[in-house]
This record gives sequence, structure tokens and C-alpha cells, in this order.
Amino acid sequence: MSGYTLEIITPIKSYKFSDVIHTLCPGESGYFGILKNHTNSIINLKEGVISVKTAKEKIDFSCSAGIVDINSDPADDIEDRVVLLLEDIQEVK
Repeated sequence: MSGYTLEIITPIKSYKFSDVIHTLCPGESGYFGILKNHTNSIINLKEGVISVKTAKEKIDFSCSAGIVDINSDPADDIEDRVVLLLEDIQEVK
């Protein structure tokens, strides 16, 4: 696997993606991207659109405010993992 694992969790629904290449998120200071081996971070999210690009597809979600927890350390053998915790999310067609 060349990408990372992304989980999007809401009180009602959750999504899990493997082999994610890039995620674009709406932060409080503007949009930011997440790639493999990103610095470990906890970042506040604001309402906006989240774009997820995997090896096979690109999906956009309309989201409420929340947080993103990025766990990545190239020095260990543990798989990179990003978790988005949101109040609400809807896939944009």
C-alpha cells in the first residue's frame, strides 16, 4: 500500500478509505492538504468541502465543523492513519 488510511466518523455514519493519496480539508485558516508522512497534528475543521483522492477514485463531501487527528511517523512500522471527527457529512454528487 502506497497511501494512508482515512476514517471519517460522525455520530450517525462512518467511512473508511485505504490507499488515500491526498485529502483536502477546510481548516480555520483556510484549506490544507494531507499527504502520506504528514506531520502528526490535531487541527480544527470548519464547515466546507472535504476532497478525498484514493488510487481508484476522488470523492467530495460537504461537512460540518470538527477535528482531524493525523497519526504518521515514518520512523515506525505502524500504518499512517488520519481520522476526521465531524458532526455531519454528506457526499457531494
